[in-house]
Amino acid sequence: MIHLHTRDAVEEYLRVRADLFWAMCTDHHNGVAAQEIARTAAGAYSPPVIVEYLSCVALRDDARAALRRAGLHRCVGVRSTGAGGGPRAALLAATRDPAELEDEERRTLPERVTTALGNAGIHLEIRDHTALTAVLHGGEEVRIRRARHRAA
Repeated sequence: MIHLHTRDAVEEYLRVRADLFWAMCTDHHNGVAAQEIARTAAGAYSPPVIVEYLSCVALRDDARAALRRAGLHRCVGVRSTGAGGGPRAALLAATRDPAELEDEERRTLPERVTTALGNAGIHLEIRDHTALTAVLHGGEEVRIRRARHRAA
């Protein structure tokens, strides 16, 4: 037996959920504080989840902008995980097959990515360039994070 009402309800829920996250991201992008958005949307998700999600989206967007400024956006991409279960994360991965890159471009890609993100105050959670090369060329994702400011 097919449960048409259940399927319709699930589709409606997913549409409304997507609209909610779009609205939260739009408000945040337009300068509304994450804490205010979290307070307003607290009936749908807990405030810490909303704040963490918006922080992750902002990190993703900042990393994309840094890569675009450095001309790397055609080689490397960044995605963020959703607000569902588990920790939110911004992840970087190669978007082009390394075999498509010129030798020099392939060799210098990890250093150029690290520099572009570092200039934007973003770090990869992998420090070794050799390991980064293997990860990027192997098609794996690398978690990124904001640089921590050290007290003087």
